[in-house]
Amino acid sequence: MKQEFAIDLKDVADAGALQDALAANLPLPPDYGRNLDAFYDVLTEYGSDWRIVFRNAGKVAAPLRAVCRDAVAETPGLEIVFEKKRRTISRKRP
Repeated sequence: MKQEFAIDLKDVADAGALQDALAANLPLPPDYGRNLDAFYDVLTEYGSDWRIVFRNAGKVAAPLRAVCRDAVAETPGLEIVFEKKRRTISRKRP
């Protein structure tokens, strides 16, 4: 059975804040290195039954996506989704 994690990165503007968000929302090991290389290692070692949904990735999206894409390619069962911002469209009245 997959463990599901939803991580909202709306207020994350730099690498340190990203690592804080990951540590707050995922069961990372005590010796976690707090960088994207260490995150890749965790994903490939522990993530085979994980589904992670990142919301509002913004400024940290590109490097995080690259690491996640590589980890998913190496880890059967790991699923990572980046949700796009939801936009509300309303029609202006004349």
